[in-house]
Amino acid sequence: MSDVVTDDELLYRCIFCGLGKYYRIGESGLELSSQAFTDRNQAPSVDRANLCSYDPQHTQKNPDDGVVSLITGEVRVINVPQNDEKGKPLFDYKIDVYPRPTDDNPSHAQIEPSPKYQNKTTFKKVAEKLARLATERIKKKDWEIRPQELRT
Repeated sequence: MSDVVTDDELLYRCIFCGLGKYYRIGESGLELSSQAFTDRNQAPSVDRANLCSYDPQHTQKNPDDGVVSLITGEVRVINVPQNDEKGKPLFDYKIDVYPRPTDDNPSHAQIEPSPKYQNKTTFKKVAEKLARLATERIKKKDWEIRPQELRT
């Protein structure tokens, strides 16, 4: 098992069933909410597709949930600055994907910053950018698995 997540790796993220909370139908079509990438530890979990046989069902928590995909290299180009109290930029966070395999899930990885976030506002900005990336991918490639309420 590789301990480095390569730029071209496909990542799966479970999107819980919940129209209006995790995604909505807006003027420009479907949009994922930043809530789809929220995480109490500020490190959203993903699964490395190549380590779960490219089976997005592996990522679902229950059969009603959806699954979206991201490309690792696109996650890594997310740019979020940390500003001081006056709004002057101090530094940019480096966003990366780290393997975090568990006994139950060897494909588990997390999207984490370096250094650690100094506040929740900065993490929310990253979650918003992840939601935009996933929304763009859905528009180009569709869901890996649609949530129950969006299935035809």
